[in-house]
Amino acid sequence: MDKLIKYHYFSKIVEYLSIFYMAMETLLTVFGIYWGIIIGIGFLQNMRVKEVNLNDIHPVPFSVIIPVRNEEKTIGRLLERLTKMDYPKDSLEIIVVEDGSTDSSADIARWYSKEFSYIKFFHLENNQEGKAGALNYGVNASNGELIAFFDADALPEVDYFKKALKGYLEGKEVQNGFYRFINTKESWLPTISLLEAEIAKYIAQGCERLSFPVPVFGYNLVISRKMLDKVGLFKKSLAEDTDLWVRLVKSRVRPHYFNGKVLIESPSSLRAFVNQRVRWYRGFFDTLTLYKFNFKKKDELHVWLYLTMPLFSAISFLMYIIAPTAIMLSHHIYGLLMIGGVASNILGMSLGAAVYLYYIYRDKSVSFKGPLSVIYTFALLFSSFLALTSKVLGANVNWSVTRKSGYTDSKKL
Repeated sequence: MDKLIKYHYFSKIVEYLSIFYMAMETLLTVFGIYWGIIIGIGFLQNMRVKEVNLNDIHPVPFSVIIPVRNEEKTIGRLLERLTKMDYPKDSLEIIVVEDGSTDSSADIARWYSKEFSYIKFFHLENNQEGKAGALNYGVNASNGELIAFFDADALPEVDYFKKALKGYLEGKEVQNGFYRFINTKESWLPTISLLEAEIAKYIAQGCERLSFPVPVFGYNLVISRKMLDKVGLFKKSLAEDTDLWVRLVKSRVRPHYFNGKVLIESPSSLRAFVNQRVRWYRGFFDTLTLYKFNFKKKDELHVWLYLTMPLFSAISFLMYIIAPTAIMLSHHIYGLLMIGGVASNILGMSLGAAVYLYYIYRDKSVSFKGPLSVIYTFALLFSSFLALTSKVLGANVNWSVTRKSGYTDSKKL
């Protein structure tokens, strides 16, 4: 009798575990359909992008803010590129805010400021506000009507400012471009990361097409001074750009997409990648709990759904733990369904990534890296789970610079 009772309870546990798994899978499916529609529309929109005439645009004063801390391997590369930008230098100012570097970053930036009159160098002492403090210092020291923000590892295309200016003259006060990676040959990780960069571009284009607010990224953001005066400067946060995005949307400002490209470096090691993503995703969770969202307003609901991406990723991570457990314990149809689901997910990720990498590069040697997308995806899910756990437990996640190697696939953009 005791064995029968134990078996009964055991069966119930397995059944509830399986039902929970399928309920979460259903929730993830609905979430995926929402973003899948936006990505699909963005993909179609990307196929229709046309070159625009930028020759007859009257320039406005443009400021570029670059926060720097221990970026000796990349800051010179960026400043050199900015000296070659297709924009009148008498309407351009570049402000480098160096914040507590222990390498030669300050010396490199200072040299450029002496060589080029439109490059200005500032050194911060005792900055207690992190990256936000450096960004705000740069804004307060600038004079431009339009302001662009770049991380030190960025490389904008030479007509980036003209493209942003064209959007501004059309009434777009806040704009975000898209990014690619400059170090895809450094290791397999940046190559696979390019898939995520493509999806991010399609999300931005889909949002623009559907009149949703385009996500804001601090390493590729152009905003008018008037708009910053309206919503306020950056706040100290693990994701200061995300915090600004929420405040913009809650102020009924809709950021836009523009076809401006920036090359950046992707972490080339799994450790650096996970550390970066834990910081980003914890910043998402912090922002989610800091603000109240009105779901009756479609823009705020959209932003909330975007910020919950790490939450759904953490749930997916749990599903990959629950599924094998239930499969091993179960002898009924639930276990078979989960076996099929897990297998199809892994196979789909591998084949899908391989095909898409080939589509991007037209290079079979690159497409062979497609199956590594399984590792990449697991790292994303694991990072989300760590970020969620740190938030639930109230653990501190410190802001830290993602170290860059300065590796460049090509000198051409």
